[in-house]
Amino acid sequence: MFAWWTADAFINQPVNPLTGAVSNPIQPPPSGPGSIVVEVTATPDPAAVTPEVVMVEETAFPTPDLQEQIMLQQTRDSIQATVEASGRITILVMGIDRRPGEEFRSLTDTMIIVSVNPLDNTASIMNVPRDFYADIPGVGRRRINTAFNWGYGNGGPAGGAALAMLTVERNLAIKIDHYILLDFTAFIRSIDAIGGIEIDVPENIYDATYPTMDYGYEIFSVAAGPNSFDGETTLKYARTRHGDSDFGRSERQQQVILAARDKVLSLGVDQLLVQLPILYGEVNEGVRTDLSISDLYSLAVMARDMPVENIKTVVLDFQYFLPYTTPDNQQVLVLQNYAIGPVIAELFYD
Repeated sequence: MFAWWTADAFINQPVNPLTGAVSNPIQPPPSGPGSIVVEVTATPDPAAVTPEVVMVEETAFPTPDLQEQIMLQQTRDSIQATVEASGRITILVMGIDRRPGEEFRSLTDTMIIVSVNPLDNTASIMNVPRDFYADIPGVGRRRINTAFNWGYGNGGPAGGAALAMLTVERNLAIKIDHYILLDFTAFIRSIDAIGGIEIDVPENIYDATYPTMDYGYEIFSVAAGPNSFDGETTLKYARTRHGDSDFGRSERQQQVILAARDKVLSLGVDQLLVQLPILYGEVNEGVRTDLSISDLYSLAVMARDMPVENIKTVVLDFQYFLPYTTPDNQQVLVLQNYAIGPVIAELFYD
């Protein structure tokens, strides 16, 4: 089944913009950040829109044409049977670069795919780099973190989430069942609600230009070793990338997720489950999701009963992407299909 799906999703539907632009687009990725410049058609990028600017209705993504719809449906059909047989639930978690008082519309600061398989009590966590040069249905080649912004004009947050989910399916062939959107304030309150978390910081961090809520800058620093973080400090730890890359940031975000899970388990999941409606009410203004309270309750129970060794994590880095410079000098990442296929098979189709 996976062999057929791989051929269909990754060969018959090429999404690598280097395909046809170089003599051999499938080359082992470089060991470090380099740059490959090829000629492709330049396209406008909504990432240039600052968060406080509201895009007009005309920027809503168009309905995919017939050929696109057929290709999208082929991808979905090819993976649906496997997903249904396993009972797997896959959620796209998106952090929105939204400040207090702003419209619930912005670029996605973070995109994390969380998948739970209740049959074998396992879970997978995979970050999607925000600079991933993806094919957004009905829009074209853009950074993947703009998909939500493009879709927002066609149904608000739900429309943005729908296009982001469809973009993940189109480019990674991972069936997304649900979404969770949360802004910075909701994230901070969620961590504070469990009393903060404990993080073993692997190395010293010093960021002289950490972006503040009012679009200014401040110094953020933390020493290596065990640290106790409240919600605001956790957000800074998860967002900063000064001195490293988006890949290092992804590793910290996964560390935060597992630390939050550990904290919840130490407090007693059952007690927190009783308070779940109250806790949700405290962060509700900064959260959008198609999951119900009962859905969240079920997921929390599964997390409680899942050993940490059953949780697989992966950060998509230069093993899976090539750095690429667009003609208008945007620095983006191009997916290497030959490398990502086995990883997706292991994490989402085992």
